[in-house]
Amino acid sequence: MAPMNAPEHTPGGPAALSATDSSRRMAVLWLVVFVDLLGFGVLIPLVPFYGLRLGLTADWVTLIVALHSLFQFLGAPLLGRLSDRHGRRPVLALSMAGHALAYALLAVPGGIVLLVCSRVLSGITAGNLAAAYAYVGDITPPAQRARGFARISSAFAMGFALGPALGGLLAGNTAADSANLARPAIAAAVLSVIALAGILFWLPESRHRTTPHAPGNSSPTNLRNLLAPLRDAALSVIVLLALMVYIFASMRESILVIWLHDRFSLPLAQLSLLFTINGLTVAAVQFFVTGRLLERIGELTALRVGIACYGVSWLSLVLAPTPLWIYPAVAIGSFGNALFGTSSQALAAQRALPNQRGAVMGLVQSSGSLARFTGAALAGTIYVRVGHNAPLELGALAMLPALWITVVIAKRTRQAASLSTTAE
Repeated sequence: MAPMNAPEHTPGGPAALSATDSSRRMAVLWLVVFVDLLGFGVLIPLVPFYGLRLGLTADWVTLIVALHSLFQFLGAPLLGRLSDRHGRRPVLALSMAGHALAYALLAVPGGIVLLVCSRVLSGITAGNLAAAYAYVGDITPPAQRARGFARISSAFAMGFALGPALGGLLAGNTAADSANLARPAIAAAVLSVIALAGILFWLPESRHRTTPHAPGNSSPTNLRNLLAPLRDAALSVIVLLALMVYIFASMRESILVIWLHDRFSLPLAQLSLLFTINGLTVAAVQFFVTGRLLERIGELTALRVGIACYGVSWLSLVLAPTPLWIYPAVAIGSFGNALFGTSSQALAAQRALPNQRGAVMGLVQSSGSLARFTGAALAGTIYVRVGHNAPLELGALAMLPALWITVVIAKRTRQAASLSTTAE
């Protein structure tokens, strides 16, 4: 693995683009990602109710919801590797097409089978995050990469913010039992088709396709090649940290709607509004704060602040005496989510060779997906059998060892830099 400050020689990479061309591509990518995530966000607060309407209990609902993350875990490294070999644009297009079909399945009356198929398909084709971050890495120089990641992350967050509100409006301001769940699914599918059109007509490829014998691009389906970037000691710990933090973040995400419904009896529209506030907070922090903050305090410090915010947020939810208390608690978690997500991606990108950037982003996304599956799968069981607050309490406690892991990352990064300097 190349040292963190190694020069880049990506064909068609940052050096080959003017600032204007790079800005234009970033703007198009931002819009494409935003529209796609707007569609994804439409269904975020509603997916559990597709299962509940079929008579499933909370533990089964969270398990089915988690299927998206399980198959994203399986597909993300492969799609990231394929984007290194064949380009980012085909992988982004495949993701949008897969999402459109998956959402359309939810609009068709078909019971549990179609619900499961929808979650599997949306997960296996969810290579948009890894490919989008790799695209940003291709067109931005290292000094501006953290800010570029933050800007694209804000598109994801804006989609998560406005999507749930749109989904709540389309479902109708009624009780969950009588809400219209077909209209949001159709809207999500249409939005993914629009994002697909944006890629095909307005987003140029960010890197040249490599030959089958190019270093780092042979046998993209070979497990050994997919995991090769983890030989870097610092990167392997970054992936481990993402896995750990996102397990507990996923517990909160997957159970929050049911927890709020059981504890405060909130209507569906108000639950959707909460997700909107969460997403808007993340988007504002990503777009206006994170890039500049990371340049000032560094990725590791931002990582630690993000982890601490997670813990404070989850404890605040447990202690919430009224529904109004929920909003600031969620906002604190949103701030932590923005810092942790961007700083972990930036740290991982620093460890990646240009011809392995898609693979590295895929591995980071895959670790998050495995974590989300594990957390969502466990959340329902812990919620039902241990206690309604238990997923949140465990998450807050787990942030203590997560902070310790950041010390290990710093140590291994210094060791890698020292070895690189000695070798030179």
